[in-house]
Amino acid sequence: MPNWCNNHIRLGGPTEEIERIWNIIEDQDTDEGLCTALVPLKNGWEYNDAVSTWGTKWDITDGFLEFDKQGDYSEITGSFESAWSPPKEAVLTWLENNPDCDADLLFCEFANDFMGNLDNEYDISSTPVTWFLSTEEGAELDEVFDIIGMKEELLEEEYKEILNEPLTLNDPETEV
Repeated sequence: MPNWCNNHIRLGGPTEEIERIWNIIEDQDTDEGLCTALVPLKNGWEYNDAVSTWGTKWDITDGFLEFDKQGDYSEITGSFESAWSPPKEAVLTWLENNPDCDADLLFCEFANDFMGNLDNEYDISSTPVTWFLSTEEGAELDEVFDIIGMKEELLEEEYKEILNEPLTLNDPETEV
């Protein structure tokens, strides 16, 4: 069973291209999803090919995505989970193949201690709370994933564990 990586995405570009992606995602008669819509695998699904092409093990078929048709320019936005890691490679390859399109991808995987966007990746545990408060990138990640709240919860759990552990003194006369 994989750890699930939380993702928030925005894909924008000419309506024809964004609508093409949307139609693949919404087609209930296939098991093709977002990754296939962005960068189809050449020889069907195979683990190493999927990870190197998409950045994640499985296609994205579940999530909360919306299509916003705005004339000549349209967007798909929303959130979803991916197996182990974000579909960063799929989005970057799609952008490379479609220079008239744009995209944002934010991701966070607490269990494996990483978060980031298309440009950068960070360790959650070693990133200070002040970074989330003082940078646009940090504020955006915190707004989407409540990372400060999660860090506070983890600290609270650690403090409770420490306080509930019995205190053992090796030499009570000198340690008190």
